[in-house]
Amino acid sequence: MYELEAMNGPLDGKRWAFSRDISIGRDGKTVGAELSTDRAASRRHAEVRVTPDGLLLTDLESRNGTLVGGAAIAAPTVIAFGQPFVVGRTMLRVLDPSPAKKA
Repeated sequence: MYELEAMNGPLDGKRWAFSRDISIGRDGKTVGAELSTDRAASRRHAEVRVTPDGLLLTDLESRNGTLVGGAAIAAPTVIAFGQPFVVGRTMLRVLDPSPAKKA
């Protein structure tokens, strides 16, 4: 199980659990796990896919783009657990599902 966490705005600290892929936007009719962020997000804005190689973030031809490191992504982009990205005006990150390592 993975968790997507909002890092700013009115949703700050809110988490959404998902097991495979998650669609992010304002359209509540998306198949699979879906969440709504803010009004600056497109109806179908972005998607995070869980792949054997890690997390794959894709912008779904949104109006305002999906930002990683302050730049809009033009193609599916591999992101690390905990790496912030922006959808609309909301900064998000996927939390690492692995148990914390003990020293």
